[in-house]
Amino acid sequence: MGAAQLLQSLKAESGFCAVIAESPFSSFREIAYDRIGQQFHAGPWVGRTILRPIVEIALGFVRWKYHLNLAEVEPEQVVAQTHVPVLLIHGQIDGNIPVRHSRRIKLRNAQVVLWEVPGADHCGAISVAPKEFFSKVLNWFAAHRRVEPSRGQLLVTTESVTN
Repeated sequence: MGAAQLLQSLKAESGFCAVIAESPFSSFREIAYDRIGQQFHAGPWVGRTILRPIVEIALGFVRWKYHLNLAEVEPEQVVAQTHVPVLLIHGQIDGNIPVRHSRRIKLRNAQVVLWEVPGADHCGAISVAPKEFFSKVLNWFAAHRRVEPSRGQLLVTTESVTN
């Protein structure tokens, strides 16, 4: 969930020079559909159709009980409106968060770069393609350096999520 949290934070935090997120979900509702489908060894269609009332009741309960509107957790919407350069990394065989989530995010903002890693599962790009992973990450931040005019210091922000 760290990748989605990072992307969601772009709504409130403007200090990023660039971000990289691996295996984010596009919206909480979409990942809820996936999770229900995974319980039945089916696709997200199960959560979107037959079991949709369960998803909606759960979202409503959390909003009532904890005052959290999980339906507003939509990294794809936040990324659609950001000017921060975003690199998404997603394994093509991700069994936890399907690659379609990153594709949805990319569709909302043409400036987003998506690296789909063949043969990589959830957050497995570094294991499948370590040299390319390090090269892409380092080059991404090098290309998006920002010098703070007030202090003249180089700022590079990274976010790392481990499972």
